[in-house]
Amino acid sequence: MKGGGVMDIERIASDNRLDENGRAQLLGYIRNRFEGCAEQSVWDTGFLEKWEKIIRYADENGAAGAINKLVCPQRPLEFNSPDSLEIQMFDSFAGKLPVIYVRDTADFEQLVTNAAYKGVRPDNISQTGASFISGKTTRFAILSAKPYSNVPAEDLGLGYEEWAEKSISLRRGHECTHYFTKQVFGITDNNVHDELIADFIGLHEAFGFYRAEWFLRFMGITGNSGGRLIFYTKDLMPNVREAVSDLLTTAAYRLEEWSGTKGFRALSEAERIKLLCRKGLLRLTDAI
Repeated sequence: MKGGGVMDIERIASDNRLDENGRAQLLGYIRNRFEGCAEQSVWDTGFLEKWEKIIRYADENGAAGAINKLVCPQRPLEFNSPDSLEIQMFDSFAGKLPVIYVRDTADFEQLVTNAAYKGVRPDNISQTGASFISGKTTRFAILSAKPYSNVPAEDLGLGYEEWAEKSISLRRGHECTHYFTKQVFGITDNNVHDELIADFIGLHEAFGFYRAEWFLRFMGITGNSGGRLIFYTKDLMPNVREAVSDLLTTAAYRLEEWSGTKGFRALSEAERIKLLCRKGLLRLTDAI
């Protein structure tokens, strides 16, 4: 890695697409919010005792019953596929995290609506494949088997069933990454830096490797599917969004190069996330 604040500004200033306002907006957007953050050594785990009871109830009475009685008692659901539901205490690199797996699309969308939106169906729920719910007394993830980022299996050369299961694993790694940055740094945000890291870890968790081209499809930068970039950059001017897209593309390929090195393999998932957080998006466009 090379460079610091001065070099970063010089690199942005050299982009002929951007005027002074554009450069200021870009620098504000890619500012590394993790830089200078103290790491939290004590994590909040008080909510896990409640979920251990929920999981025991699910083991005895079924996941659907546990959800309706203990997770969404005020807004119970009529599940289409109750036997496909699963509640697990996933022991991740971010610590233990309660996860509800919902393989039926309609069941997933209604559960997220009831659990996260008080029964009011959000407009973008059909585009959503996972939900991380964090409150004062609980934290848990709801994961679907929808094609990840709405990218069809054939676009990646995978079978439908394989991609459905890999999509669940990828989402789990992605959400655990956000959970980790929230626990360690107190930060999780809808920013392309966060999403780059979360998809990097998620892909590696699901497949054992990372492909930049797949990530760029997920973001909608390449291919005809995906399209998450516009969601994370909707408040940016078009030329600034284009500059972010270029930075993200370069960073994605740098991550792919890094994922094949001894240095990468020597680190734990937690150490990898901390490193990528500390660097920031702009510095990730250099060699890692």
